Amino acid sequence: MVEMKKYILPAILIVFTLIIISCADEEIAWEVEETTEMLVVEGTFTSEKKKHRITLSKTADYFLNERTPRLSGAEVTVTDGSNTYQFEELEEKKGVYESVRKVAGRAGHTYTLNIHLQEPVNNKTHYQATEQMIEGMDLESMEALLYRNPFYQEEFPTDSLLLFVALYGHDPGNIDNLYMVDLYRNGELLQDTVDEKEIFSDSEQLDNDGYIHNFTFFEVFQPGDTAAVKISTVSKSYQQFIEGILNIANQSGNPFDLSGPPANAIGNIEGGEALGYFRVSYVSWAQSIVVDEREENGYD
Repeated sequence: MVEMKKYILPAILIVFTLIIISCADEEIAWEVEETTEMLVVEGTFTSEKKKHRITLSKTADYFLNERTPRLSGAEVTVTDGSNTYQFEELEEKKGVYESVRKVAGRAGHTYTLNIHLQEPVNNKTHYQATEQMIEGMDLESMEALLYRNPFYQEEFPTDSLLLFVALYGHDPGNIDNLYMVDLYRNGELLQDTVDEKEIFSDSEQLDNDGYIHNFTFFEVFQPGDTAAVKISTVSKSYQQFIEGILNIANQSGNPFDLSGPPANAIGNIEGGEALGYFRVSYVSWAQSIVVDEREENGYD
């Protein structure tokens, strides 16, 4: 997405070139400037006890019709100042690095990702990113209830059902938290793209005592399905990073829009010009069997 921004101006020139060609027999040659290679980092470190993953790749020219190249042979570690966790590259997935053992991050600790590349990218071999793990809510249980969508109309592309989820658990009252919510149906993640992610403030979804958290999802569930919710703390800078990605993705694509493209999605990778984000999150889970409430409420 970031590479596309660098070709907005060339795209405008292409349009004008085609207009000129249509009015003359003379061929006009044009060149597209190559972009600078940059490191791309994707990864998280959470409070879940598991093997965490970091993916390294680099940008490629917009017109290169193949997957962006993954970076092998790097040295990758995560440290909190007292403990250092080694990552190793997966043999079957080049450029994907996994912690050697299962580890769980702790709230209040600050974690630094260190990357030492085998070959430099944009003349840099050492990159790092740092983020603190903010204490988040601890879920105890949840209810998942299926209702008919009161706004459903056949002539409009809306879902006929909705899933109402009530989460029960304590949110630390002394922290103004941001949370990202992931919904699973029978073990399958439903919001698997950035534009489907929902980030909310704890002041938006909680009752007065910070114990009940209510959500409505327009997703297809059946009675008896298992619904699960994962709720993760995110930082303000991560929220701004996601908003930057969405701003770029939602451009109109009109080459005559003189307002120009939005700014880059600014991540937290330091050491050189790089893209991506190393997210550190406190995570909690809850799950429930979906109960059909349509007949109970007179909708059938």
